[in-house]
Amino acid sequence: MIRFAHKELSYAGAVTVAGVIAGGVGVAVNGPVEPRGWWALAAIPVWAVLWRWLNTTRLLQRGDLPMFEAAVPIADPGRALGSPDQVRRTLREFYGKIFGFWIVGATALAYFEPLTVVFCFVHGVDALLRGVQTARWERRHGVLLWRGHVEQEQQPADIGRPRCYTTPRQGALVQS
Repeated sequence: MIRFAHKELSYAGAVTVAGVIAGGVGVAVNGPVEPRGWWALAAIPVWAVLWRWLNTTRLLQRGDLPMFEAAVPIADPGRALGSPDQVRRTLREFYGKIFGFWIVGATALAYFEPLTVVFCFVHGVDALLRGVQTARWERRHGVLLWRGHVEQEQQPADIGRPRCYTTPRQGALVQS
C-alpha cells in the first residue's frame, strides 16, 4: 500500500527531475532552443493548472473527490500496511520504476525534440497539484488515504478508479 499523497508528490519530483535531465541532453545534442511563440508554451502549464483545479471541484463530476469519498477505513491497518520497512521497500520500488521510465522516455524524446521537456513539466505540475489536493483533503477529514488492495469485508464503491482506503490521522481534529 502506498499513501496517495506521497505517491503523487514523489511522481511529481521524478517527472520534474527527468525533465531537467532530458532538457540538458536535448540542449547538449541539438543546441539552444529558440521556440517561436513563447506564449503558447506558457499556456500549456497554465492549462494544466486550470484543468487540475477543475478536477478538484465538482464542476466536471469527475476527478479525485468521488474516489476519496468512496474510500473505506482499513479494518486492520497494522496487517494491511505492513511494517515500516515494507512500506519503504514498496516506495523504493515504485520510485525506481517511475523514475527510470521517465528518464529513459523523456531523454529519448528530447534527443529528437528538446521541447518535449514541456510535457514532463506539465505532468509534474499536475501530479504536484494532485498531491497537494490529496493532502488538503486528508487534513480536512482527519484521515490518511492509501492506494492498493486490502482483503477485507467492506470494500470501496466501484467508481471506475483504483481503490482507496483510509486510516485515522494521528492527533487530527476532524473539520467539516
